[in-house]
Amino acid sequence: RALGLFSLIDSLWPPVAPVKYPGQSQDSALMTTDLPAPSFCYILTAHSGEIQVEVDEEEQLSSLYQPPAVRGLKEILQISGCNERCSFWARVLYRRLQTKHSAPVDQREIWLFVTDSTLQLAAHPTPKVVAVSVAASCVLSAEITEALGVASRFVFFKDALWGNGRIICVERTVLLLQKPLLCSAAGADLSELTAPVGLDELDSTTQTNSICALRGTVVGVNERTAFSWPACDRCGNGKLELCPQDRGLLYCSQCPAVVTSPVLKMQLEVFLSCPSRSQSTVQVKVRHAVSVAVVGLFVLIKMLLSPQSYEVQSVLGKEVGLLSCYVHAASSRPDRVALEEIVLL
Repeated sequence: RALGLFSLIDSLWPPVAPVKYPGQSQDSALMTTDLPAPSFCYILTAHSGEIQVEVDEEEQLSSLYQPPAVRGLKEILQISGCNERCSFWARVLYRRLQTKHSAPVDQREIWLFVTDSTLQLAAHPTPKVVAVSVAASCVLSAEITEALGVASRFVFFKDALWGNGRIICVERTVLLLQKPLLCSAAGADLSELTAPVGLDELDSTTQTNSICALRGTVVGVNERTAFSWPACDRCGNGKLELCPQDRGLLYCSQCPAVVTSPVLKMQLEVFLSCPSRSQSTVQVKVRHAVSVAVVGLFVLIKMLLSPQSYEVQSVLGKEVGLLSCYVHAASSRPDRVALEEIVLL
């Protein structure tokens, strides 16, 4: 029994129309909805060698079909059950590929950090942003992949799973850019965000694998981690080579093409004193490109790695924030938080 599959079956039961007994008279007296949910199902797939399955979208929906119950994210977080099917409409703020580099890119888990109006208007301790785990078995369309690669978008998540404090997209989850017609029928509140999106500020409740807003004062710099490198201005590849034809130029093997205007990327680790977590050691990794106008720690890293050779003391005591950060680790013993400054979509 695949939990994801049978939670989907359970959520569709009982059917909208009464169930008919096969092989018997269809008298209304013999039709009932008081039956247990099926304990088996068929999974259909294309024939070997076929690359796609044609779907007749004009065919009328069966009366047995039950539309997904579309909910707000705040309501989903309050569900007490495990492996419950949920569908929601949310804005994707940040996308992160899991860090197991041994697996191919197309087999890695993706984390999408999303929000909606129900979370943005909720009071603490309800988070303003939640993480959605997209399993490798969940196939994302080219349209979704391309859209999330360039900008923040509203996405409809159909038939995701909620359980153990996580929202998971599995093989039967569908992600769409358009609002489904069934949303209004389900009575869901799909009001889009009009005000600027806010993140939860770093505090004692901040958890690992979340994103937060950060403000603080620079109290230390890890000079050993400070370095810079050129990257391709087209694809972002940071492993450029010398051009075989002209050793004075750089070459990108991924494009493949000569890189005439490389982007200078920089990395540095700094330590902050944060009023919202005064007893913690807050370590922030900064990694940005010089061509990106990011207000925050990027200004400091540019100072430290510039040809003018700034002293570390020149940035100590500088106040920074609000920064958007990804939380790599948050522990109480020792009281330490490891963050990475990010750029939201």
